[in-house]
Amino acid sequence: HRDCASITGVPKLLPHYGGLLMEREVETISHAMRHPKHPFSVILGGAKVSTKLKLLFKLTEIADFLILGGGIANTMLLALGYPVGRSLVEEDCLDDVKKIVRHAKLHKTKILLPRDVVVGDRKDIKEAGRVKNIADVLSHDEILDIGPQAQADYAKAILQSRTLIWNGPVGVVENPEYARGTDFLYYTIAQNPKMLSIVGGGDTLAAISKKEYLSTISHISSGGGAMLEFIEKGTLPGIEALK
Repeated sequence: HRDCASITGVPKLLPHYGGLLMEREVETISHAMRHPKHPFSVILGGAKVSTKLKLLFKLTEIADFLILGGGIANTMLLALGYPVGRSLVEEDCLDDVKKIVRHAKLHKTKILLPRDVVVGDRKDIKEAGRVKNIADVLSHDEILDIGPQAQADYAKAILQSRTLIWNGPVGVVENPEYARGTDFLYYTIAQNPKMLSIVGGGDTLAAISKKEYLSTISHISSGGGAMLEFIEKGTLPGIEALK
């Protein structure tokens, strides 16, 4: 997905082809974006919202449900006036996030944010986190996962969906105490075999790679940033080089 010599330079000099995995990636994601069966849900997690702003604007025009976790959800919660303590946020993006919320309302896309969260110390692998309603988060708390109410809200949207794209865990999955929300979403997706499900992103794949029921996922994308950029732009430098 980068315009570098090995991707866009060599094809000008030698015969060039896409591989079978690339063909499947392009066809599956293109179909999901151009002809999604509704309800259409997108789960976005991970740390940064700044790299996903344009993507979020596009998704609010297409998706029925935008399910958020991680730093993306924290930043949006802060923009909406909720306390997030010392959680990971991008304060430079607050105005843009508010625009996304207004854009979603205009297109009748429902943004799902956690009603409750798990707070704790990400480095402490012995001490369990504490569940709190989002309104009760204190200044010294750090949000590290979604809570059980949020899991239920997200599951309700997932189980009624017919198309779903997931990129990014919704908690600090490096610590098993804060991987429960991500695990719950994965097993919920696995329980909806009628849905076209596309899962991608390095952190997401690392979180689910040893799980059972992987065969129930329609397509596991090996691309992380590439997958999101393709969803946002509809093409990539490497695809254009093949033309």
